[in-house]
Amino acid sequence: MAKQAVILDFEAASRVRMLERVRALTSTRDALMANARDNHAIQAQIHGAILALLDAKDWAGLDARLQRSVRAALNIDFLGLFVENAKLPNGLIGVHAKPEGFVAHVMQGNFERLGPCSSQGALVYGDQISQMHSEAFLRLDWGPGEALLVFGSKDQHAFVAAQGTELIAFFAKTVERLISRWAS
Repeated sequence: MAKQAVILDFEAASRVRMLERVRALTSTRDALMANARDNHAIQAQIHGAILALLDAKDWAGLDARLQRSVRAALNIDFLGLFVENAKLPNGLIGVHAKPEGFVAHVMQGNFERLGPCSSQGALVYGDQISQMHSEAFLRLDWGPGEALLVFGSKDQHAFVAAQGTELIAFFAKTVERLISRWAS
């Protein structure tokens, strides 16, 4: 009985493993590039929104910019600023005076909250609550009291708990510094 020779082709096996690895690395690279493009686009949106705010000279100017150019630049459905201990002019659409303790009640010890609409949403959205499916709440300290910046979206995936908050927090800090100038 003759023995059959078993020949292993290491070159072919190595080539297959190498091609699988190249495909995986290419896929990872493509995902990273898409993520970088998305991040750059979002950063440009935030920068544009901040630039729109900088010319506001008073509460009415801020309100107009938040409701028009900022909402459009950020592509969000609701944008509200709720300010404790503020004397605001009549006729504002998105900037609201609230009594002391409002922000603490809504935020329940948190400084920021992103995700699906919470039970506190009715306090800020009013009759629009049924349309909002995700939200971002950011707590501000403007001097005489606290303030709450609220972003609401009809898209349930617009704001999620695991989302990074660096850019939106930077936007909130800009609003905080701007309104601190008007502290009475």
